[in-house]
Amino acid sequence: MNLVSEKLARLKPYDPETATNGIHLDANESFVPLSDNLREEIGRRVSALEFNRYPDPLGRAVCEAFGGYYGVDARYVTLGNGSDELITLLFNVLLEKGDRALLVTPDFSMYQQYCALGEIEPIILQKDSALQFDADALIQLARDRQVRMVLFSNPCNPTSQGIPAADVLKIIDSLDCLVVVDEAYMDFWDEAVVREAPKRENCIVLKTLSKVGFASIRLGFAVANDRLSAYLRVAKSPYNVNALTQTAGEIILTEKHSLQSATAQIQASRDLLYTTLLPLARDGLRVFPAHANFVTLRSPQASGLHEELLARGVSVRCIGGELLRVTAGAPEENQAFIQALSACLKEGVHA
Repeated sequence: MNLVSEKLARLKPYDPETATNGIHLDANESFVPLSDNLREEIGRRVSALEFNRYPDPLGRAVCEAFGGYYGVDARYVTLGNGSDELITLLFNVLLEKGDRALLVTPDFSMYQQYCALGEIEPIILQKDSALQFDADALIQLARDRQVRMVLFSNPCNPTSQGIPAADVLKIIDSLDCLVVVDEAYMDFWDEAVVREAPKRENCIVLKTLSKVGFASIRLGFAVANDRLSAYLRVAKSPYNVNALTQTAGEIILTEKHSLQSATAQIQASRDLLYTTLLPLARDGLRVFPAHANFVTLRSPQASGLHEELLARGVSVRCIGGELLRVTAGAPEENQAFIQALSACLKEGVHA
């Protein structure tokens, strides 16, 4: 008896592979705790909520706060239960079964998962040895294959690489299909196009609070022109983001200094982690420049290193058998990782 569709039966569940013990540098979360003052303010505001009432379906207050922080008019902002919900809408509502979507690889693995669920045909552009892709090559492939949507993260998860805003805008302005830019990690770089999205007919920029310290509240945003924003609001569930999340998000985005301070601490941790790793780049180990809140390494022994690091109480993410993604942690966490990795390399760990 077939109780589910073939497309669902073919899928494998997403496994974040997050550790439960030891040092946890595998999920790209922030190591900066929420201040006591913000905790108290969120608690006070949440305790005053009318729990018997539905939340604002449009999240107007939190969208205003988002717009104030990122410099966009709130009319162009659509609220999501994490950016994942919004990505799901793109494949299942803005596109139709059999349409083509251009993705790059490596990139966020869930893009292909949502693409399959939407019965969309993926057109894949392989990145080069530097984990980059050429804007002109992407434009040409999108035209040749007549895709309906282009989607990529910038900076990229899992590579921590990015392409300049000028190249992103070139892609958007050169194509007559929808171009979606996932800027989940753009708080740690300065090549954002989020303010440009409402000025374009075919652009949606996705944002999230998950990487800057608030993964637990699951709050995402889409920024687009009036027409595309209206489509997204029609497609989403009526009360997709609960009142507790909206309240916490509004407070966090309004407290600009706290959010900017946390972001700066994460950037400093990432930069120190990168420079500390550089001297270890030998015998096939490559350390890539970092634009997100993590550093990416490539090694033919990545799987073996991953397992040995776990045995030493340090969890990082192994991707594709050759990449190690290491979240920037607190100073003592970074130091423990460096010591463990150095010991593994000294002992000649093999995959």
